[in-house]
Amino acid sequence: MHYKKTTKKNLIAILGFALFVAAFFTTNQKLTPDMAHVSSIMVVVFALPTYYAIIKFKGLAQGLILLLVLGIYALSIETSALTTGFPYGDFNYTGVLGAKIFDITPWTVAFAYPPILILANWYARTKTKKYLGVIVYTAVFATLIDMVLDPAAVRLGFWSWIDPGFYYGVPLVNFLGWLLTGAVGALLIQTMWGNKKMPNSLAYSGIGILWFWTAINIWLGHILPSVIGVLLCVAIFYQLSLKNSRL
Repeated sequence: MHYKKTTKKNLIAILGFALFVAAFFTTNQKLTPDMAHVSSIMVVVFALPTYYAIIKFKGLAQGLILLLVLGIYALSIETSALTTGFPYGDFNYTGVLGAKIFDITPWTVAFAYPPILILANWYARTKTKKYLGVIVYTAVFATLIDMVLDPAAVRLGFWSWIDPGFYYGVPLVNFLGWLLTGAVGALLIQTMWGNKKMPNSLAYSGIGILWFWTAINIWLGHILPSVIGVLLCVAIFYQLSLKNSRL
């Protein structure tokens, strides 16, 4: 048992280092719509560990339903923002994230957002068992993760706002929107998942995504997003290290 746990920790360390190196090459590569297929594959690959864990834990039918609902939810809120400005403000995708559904929203959004929301909900459940508390924790934690993702994504040219904001080009309305959509997303998960404990494996995709974008911010010299990302990662791995928690 000790050998298996040590091996798993070593694997995590190796993957973490690999993502750190990958982030370096990402920041030094000019991203264009011609590379959309690479970005699309990476988004799906990042999502696979959590998607596999959900299907393994919930079963094929219930797992796919949960993922379908979260995917549709992600596409719906993103399409709303792109067409009306609500809830994230007026912004545009550059085409780096792949083909757009109805020429509006990249299809990869259905794979990019759910792992982040699930990570936030998993972490929230480790902090409180109260229904409202989980909703609030999820919304806040998801927003903190976006404070790591958005500055780097804007700098690399994944998307841009019509009226750039104070936080590395990201407007305040975006984070208010994340609080709202994070809360609604938490309600969806709470309704479909119930009060059952979430296995740690559900958080793996979100952890990988968070660390990758934290590393990108480090390479870009974004101090505040880097600090937030590192602190979030420390908090997550501390939770995973607890005796009643299994990697």
